[in-house]
Amino acid sequence: MAQTHEQRWSAETDRVLREAGWYPGREVSTAGWEATLREHGGFEMHEAARAFLAEFGGLASAERGPGKTMARMGFTLDPTVAEWDDEIFDVLSEEAGVDLYPIGEADRRNLYLGMAPNGAVYVGMDSVSWLADAGDEALEKLVEGIR
Repeated sequence: MAQTHEQRWSAETDRVLREAGWYPGREVSTAGWEATLREHGGFEMHEAARAFLAEFGGLASAERGPGKTMARMGFTLDPTVAEWDDEIFDVLSEEAGVDLYPIGEADRRNLYLGMAPNGAVYVGMDSVSWLADAGDEALEKLVEGIR
């Protein structure tokens, strides 16, 4: 039977995420990340980050190369990459005007990925840029190389 519902993301994004270990209905515990970041950075996980990391936490893609409007960057969805960088996240949050919670890194740890309480995803290290309104869209942009 043909699928009639709208696809969540592109076939390429689906392929990359599945190769990284994602599958529909995937759910992992966020408790360890939450405790580590609370203890070592004073980070308080919000519900948007908890929901995103429960589905995608621990996934990584090393795929790089040309993309649609920017280079494709590998990424790791592990919030503990920012465990000791709460000052950087304070600055990025201030610049973004929202409280960003670390959700991982991109471009061989040159960029952090942070999620706002409304689910928007930002990327940055020295300065911050909005990436997407939601986690699914952010993953699509990272995989496809879309600015």
